[in-house]
Amino acid sequence: MTGFRLIVIGDSTVGKSCLIRRFTEGRFAQVSDPTVGVDFFSRLVEIEPGKRIKLQIWDTAGQERFR
Repeated sequence: MTGFRLIVIGDSTVGKSCLIRRFTEGRFAQVSDPTVGVDFFSRLVEIEPGKRIKLQIWDTAGQERFR
């Protein structure tokens, strides 16, 4: 099985965690605590019959700094 890592970045409080939770768990959270550091989610996706990939999704806190 092939795996991929995705890192979701963006400003704080824009809904990154809600979108990722909807994609991985199939539901929206009514109340969501702010992400501290990084959260990890994963999901198996069938890209064609009999071929699946594992997505590991990293949810960041929205406070990244790049130099």
